Amino acid sequence: MKYTVGSVPYLNAKPLVRIFEDWGDQSPVKVVYEIPSKLPTLLAKNQAQAIMVSSIESLRHPNKRIAEGVCIGSQQEVLSVRIFSKVHPEKIQSIALDRSSMTSNALAKIVLKERHGVDPIAHPMLPNISDMLAEHDACVLIGDNGMREQGEGLHILDLGLEWYYLTDLPFVWAVWLGDEGLTPELATWLALAELAGHTRIEQVAADAPGHTGMSFEQCDYYLRRIMHYPMRERELAGLREFGKLLLEHGLIEEVFTPTIVSPDFSSAANFLKSLA
Repeated sequence: MKYTVGSVPYLNAKPLVRIFEDWGDQSPVKVVYEIPSKLPTLLAKNQAQAIMVSSIESLRHPNKRIAEGVCIGSQQEVLSVRIFSKVHPEKIQSIALDRSSMTSNALAKIVLKERHGVDPIAHPMLPNISDMLAEHDACVLIGDNGMREQGEGLHILDLGLEWYYLTDLPFVWAVWLGDEGLTPELATWLALAELAGHTRIEQVAADAPGHTGMSFEQCDYYLRRIMHYPMRERELAGLREFGKLLLEHGLIEEVFTPTIVSPDFSSAANFLKSLA
């Protein structure tokens, strides 16, 4: 395997890496899984050439690269990133943040201030809704935990939908981020994996119930109807707007523009021929 990439372990990322798992030992790309907050360490230690990491990471560090055309995004609702609150959103005074997250926590702060006029005290915690709400008015849950939670009797804010109401733009939750190791050749494999992922959604959804605790129907709907993987101009506009609001809210000190690495599909030709 020529490259190693780090991915979040959540259902929403599976279509973007499934082809590498299917290729097995022949694959030019090895995938390792970590929660979002631990993925940057893989990149910093040169243990991966690219990481599917929270989009905030691409904005707060200089000299970063992102792979063209691929993201984990949502057009409106996202279902898997939500605030659960014991009180009306306008009355939230304290909130527990999912400490495995980065982008979602920052977005929660922006949404609560911009849309609901509150700036609650925030504390990172392990993603256990009972413990979180025992100590705070509200909590943020992400990924499979965020989608699986029913939130019976609670006020629920879908942060993808809240962002759409605020900006009329899609939200980019994660991107393929790298340094010099994110080459046009690696960007090619990541782009091809995204295209192949569309043909493997049924397989991914069929495998998901055992480790997500959700039904095939839930997983299939989420991947086909909610998740959005192409990153084009509207998605990039959403990412830029997120950077602007992060700066305005003092959540980062400076916003940096990452270099976009375009694929070179000729670099994959020989390998794909060998599979034919």
